[in-house]
Amino acid sequence: MAQAMYKHDAMLHLVWIVATADRKPGEEKSVTPEENSYINTIRRTEGIKIDWDDFSSTRKKLGYNKEAIIDEACKALRGCGRDWKIKCLGYMQRMGWVSNEGGYKDDLEQDISEKEWKLILRAQRELGLTKDERNNSYQSLPRK
Repeated sequence: MAQAMYKHDAMLHLVWIVATADRKPGEEKSVTPEENSYINTIRRTEGIKIDWDDFSSTRKKLGYNKEAIIDEACKALRGCGRDWKIKCLGYMQRMGWVSNEGGYKDDLEQDISEKEWKLILRAQRELGLTKDERNNSYQSLPRK
């Protein structure tokens, strides 16, 4: 890959793949207004400035493949502290709830699709986080 993924990019890529997990192939290039709003909430909360052209280019280079995106994002996060990794996982879970068409209920596995949940668990394993860390990861994060 031409440019390395940094921790802020990695966080947003992980959140993006949850937002697009249930999209049909070819439709993973955009998110719903609610998902976009939550991505902007994350950006504001974390002080993230992102070049969306680079962000899109990275996803395109990885063939919009969620597994490849998780691999690259988790590689970028290896040198980060445990707290940052936990926060990334928490934002992934929160996005799972935001992207649920049935509404937000803040109930662990409820209301997160199977595809979203598998991506969250995969990232958890890749980041070396425990179930307790996953279960507590979203507690202090903004809801919407």
